Amino acid sequence: MGDTGTGDGSGRAAAMRSDVCARLDEIRDVVPADQGPELEEILASLRGGGDPAGPQAELHRLLRRSGVAAGLRAFRGAGIGGLPAAVEGHPVVEAYVCPRERCDRRSPARNEPVPPLCRLYGEPLCRRGLS
Repeated sequence: MGDTGTGDGSGRAAAMRSDVCARLDEIRDVVPADQGPELEEILASLRGGGDPAGPQAELHRLLRRSGVAAGLRAFRGAGIGGLPAAVEGHPVVEAYVCPRERCDRRSPARNEPVPPLCRLYGEPLCRRGLS
């Protein structure tokens, strides 16, 4: 099971990026201001095309030092899923997805004319038909 566009061949990497994207505002809120530059360096590494395991571990440690006992695990499963798979004879489901195709975050597009923001890349999510 690979993910699209990550270059690292790991569906886990896509899920982790989704979690960070969907909950980045909360992550920023718990990291003290004096650790902001370190957080930004980690996020820059996550935005890159390399293996995200190192930056993921760094983010986990930073969150632990910031008082989040579970570290990155506290932010898992954020805003992902909830979209049924399209079934033959049913309409295609539309959702907003990662603009860089680097994570598996999906947000239902029905009745949402304005796409949510990808917090990791600072770009609006793209509307796509899912089947």
